Amino acid sequence: MDSLTQDALRIWQAGVDAVRADRVLRDSLRWDGRCLEIQGKSIDLSLAKRLIIVGAGKATGGMLEGLLDVIQAGSVQATSNRIETRGWINVPEGAVPKGFYNATHEEGLSRSVCGVRICEARPRGINEPTPRVLAGTQEIIQYVEQASPQDAVIFLLSGGGSALLCAPHEWLTLDTKIAIARALSSRGAGIQELNAVRRALSQVKGGGLARRCHAGHLVTLVISDVLGDPLEMIGSGPTVLDPAPDALLAASLLDRYAPGEFSQVVTKLVEQGFEGPAKEWPSGTLAHTFVLANNATAVRAAAAQAEQMGYCVQSESRTEGQGTAQAMGLELALRLSSMDHRSVWISGGEPTVVLADASIRGHGGRNQHLVLSAASALIGDPRLGGLKRSIQQGGESIVLVSGGTDGEDGSTQAAGAWVDSQWIRTNAGGLAEIDDALRRCDSFGVFQRLGGLLQTGPTHTNVCDLRVLVRG
Repeated sequence: MDSLTQDALRIWQAGVDAVRADRVLRDSLRWDGRCLEIQGKSIDLSLAKRLIIVGAGKATGGMLEGLLDVIQAGSVQATSNRIETRGWINVPEGAVPKGFYNATHEEGLSRSVCGVRICEARPRGINEPTPRVLAGTQEIIQYVEQASPQDAVIFLLSGGGSALLCAPHEWLTLDTKIAIARALSSRGAGIQELNAVRRALSQVKGGGLARRCHAGHLVTLVISDVLGDPLEMIGSGPTVLDPAPDALLAASLLDRYAPGEFSQVVTKLVEQGFEGPAKEWPSGTLAHTFVLANNATAVRAAAAQAEQMGYCVQSESRTEGQGTAQAMGLELALRLSSMDHRSVWISGGEPTVVLADASIRGHGGRNQHLVLSAASALIGDPRLGGLKRSIQQGGESIVLVSGGTDGEDGSTQAAGAWVDSQWIRTNAGGLAEIDDALRRCDSFGVFQRLGGLLQTGPTHTNVCDLRVLVRG
């Protein structure tokens, strides 16, 4: 790995480090034993007897770690007003912060720290609800429903929350719900469309959790994985009452992406109809929602790192969908050819992948698919012939890195992938193999054989994808 590739990976890592959940919570919150200050707003919790902490998502383990550090630091200064904490969070396997292993004790299939149970509710690399997710969600519902006006509920929400907070309507089985999500995702439905369906099929999404809460305060802390940060779409909006779930919209989306496959569900949704205007908050509950970090946070931090390293930097955090990963890979390859020397392009977003038929499908994720598509263009697209020749002659150094900030990419345990000039030179004769892998959605197989996998392990955060292009 040459120095330019090391620079690109260092820039990418700086973006991820800036949105690590424990760091974000420590930087964003202050607690003095009476008031919780968040982004300059002070919430008086002096009358609260307990803090009920619940949550779901890939980053909620880190969020809990940062929150408890803030609470404990403030309580040391206000020894006369210590507050009890309890609750439950659902996280993926491997997403329990290392610092908790010495501070927690095991309780069945979960761990407990400061009265808060941490349930590793689904396997890594499988972003779908499981029976353990359903059981954990019922625990979360119970904590919220039992909270009294003398309590404050703090709800921690991050990317992956939709799959880790799951309570389907009684007429819908878990298997059918999973099949619906798979069908929509494999056929190119955007995250907004997928969440619109999830909201209509759930008892807790679309404000369902908020309607069960009668605590004095409900504070929602968010690390956003949805471009543009629409609150109703992040984790499908468990504490967002407006807009209300739209069952008719969900039915139309199912008809569009999976015509005839879920007719009974469509019928139920049509019968359910539109819930109408958003319901009011439960009497006496004061609600507060804060987005503490998002994709733009990571992009800004990566850009600052690149500038510090002496590069000329341009950056962009998309606020809406980007089309397919294959098209984005071509776009980034073309951008590389037009960049100035000693420059960096940093972007954030989240494209989609239209999956190959299951009979031929390999393994990979949108970031690996994007990078392999860019590699295919750099090797074989005639518009990039001049850049390819310069790379082959050793006169040009380029790097492209793309990775999920959560450390996961599709069904794999890699965050994404990277290619550089050496990778292109070494594999210039393998265009047929690369294009066949793209056709079969087997980008992971290629990078596993040829090198270039970006492997970070769980990062305890999730703010979509981060991409770094460097031209040396």
